[in-house]
Formats: sequence, C-alpha cells, structure tokens
Amino acid sequence: MEKQVVQVNYWKELRKEINETLGNLRGVVLLTHNSVEFSDIVDFLNKVRKDEQLMVLYISLINSYSHIKNTLENKPLLSKKLFVVDCVSGFLIELQDKIDCVYRKPPRNFEEMKELILKGIKLANPDMIVVDSLSQFINFSMPRDDELHELYKFLKSVREEIMGITIDTIILLYDDKLGVMKKLPTMFTDMILKLEVIKEEPGWQD
Repeated sequence: MEKQVVQVNYWKELRKEINETLGNLRGVVLLTHNSVEFSDIVDFLNKVRKDEQLMVLYISLINSYSHIKNTLENKPLLSKKLFVVDCVSGFLIELQDKIDCVYRKPPRNFEEMKELILKGIKLANPDMIVVDSLSQFINFSMPRDDELHELYKFLKSVREEIMGITIDTIILLYDDKLGVMKKLPTMFTDMILKLEVIKEEPGWQD
C-alpha cells in the first residue's frame, strides 16, 4: 500500500547562532514554551538585544506584579526597564496603580487585548512589547476556525496599528503544554521560537 507524506519536519540547531538571533531580534515573534517560570522568561529577555537600553511593556495574564518584582530582585533585567500591566491581581482585588505597573481586568478576547496594549503604550512609551500569554485565547493543538480568524485579525492589527517607529518588537508568548501544536501563524509572524527548559533532579541526590 502506497504511503502518502503527511508532514516533513526540518530542524536546525541554533546554539551558537541563538545569541546573534536574539541579539538582533525584531518584528512579531511567537515564543512557545513548555510551562517555563517567569525567571526563565527573564533569562530570555536578557539575551534579546542585550546591549540596548529598552523599555518593555509586559502584559501579564499569568504572573502577578508582586511575583514579577520578587523574581527580578533575584534575577534582574540587565539592560531593560519593565512596565507591567497586571491582569492577574486586578481581577482579584482593587489595587492602586504604581510607577511601573497598572492593574487591569484580564482581556476576554484578542480585540480587548489590542485595546489593552494600545492603552499601555500611552502609559509606558515602550520600545518592545511582551504579551504573556496567547494560550489564554487559543489552543494551537486544536484551534477552532473562529479562534484562528480572531488571531489573524489581531496579528494584522498589531502590524498596522502597533508596530511603528519606536516599537519594532512584539513578543507573544504561548504555553504549549496543552498538546502538540498543529497550527502556527507562520504567515503573520516574523519568527517562531521555542523555549524548552528541561528540569531534572541532580544525579548526586541518588
């Protein structure tokens, strides 16, 4: 029985090239990861254009501002300032905005996420935007047609309304623990990266 090719995967190990890739990172970037901690995201951001002083607008639907601040005390961002839109704590309790953080209710869809970003830009005047995380709105292992339509509309508006003279990098995080990713928005992103952190017990504990 003749077999039909369903999928062809090409893999390229960056390793040495990863520093150059992250050092010049620009455009709309989808960063998928395997349930990494915020400290791992800090490691990643420290590698992104590490020689530049950048203001980063961080839209967080996952980590609270207090958790982010506690993490940064032990693992600081070396050349970047972070302005946080905390959509975790704002949902639980009314809190006063701070110099480097505002509390907002979590967006319910991509359209509300876009509005949140646009309002955040006015507050922070950022060079770079990080959205954590798209997995709140779409499951790339089993995406529905309406989810994909809303995602593509969001990415199109990101390019046309948000990317500009000062903002040239938008990093969209996605937690792929939900399953194998079958649909990726390759047409609407400049780069797709996978951050995989493998954690295991040290051998000397045996």
